[in-house]
Amino acid sequence: LSLLYVMPLMSCARALAQTLAGNPTAVSYGAMPITVKTPVCPLVVSPVPPGCEGVWTVEGQGADIKALCRDADGKLLGYALTGEAVREKLALNKELPALLA
Repeated sequence: LSLLYVMPLMSCARALAQTLAGNPTAVSYGAMPITVKTPVCPLVVSPVPPGCEGVWTVEGQGADIKALCRDADGKLLGYALTGEAVREKLALNKELPALLA
């Protein structure tokens, strides 16, 4: 697991601030999708965690694609969104498992 982006740094900073203020707080990493900021076709990807197995479903057309990976119980494991489907990322993030809880 490689956490080289801003989101994990912010999670660490918040936990450290709480700890230094006298409220010991463990670092917890929630979903951290990768956003590719391109004007022609925005893209957000949340890869399936290593060792997890699921089935992908793909819907949409043209530049507006939503691909979801769910396990046998229907739990969301990962996703890829393009175009207008990118607007669904916040709702989908709430369904994803935490990376390091």
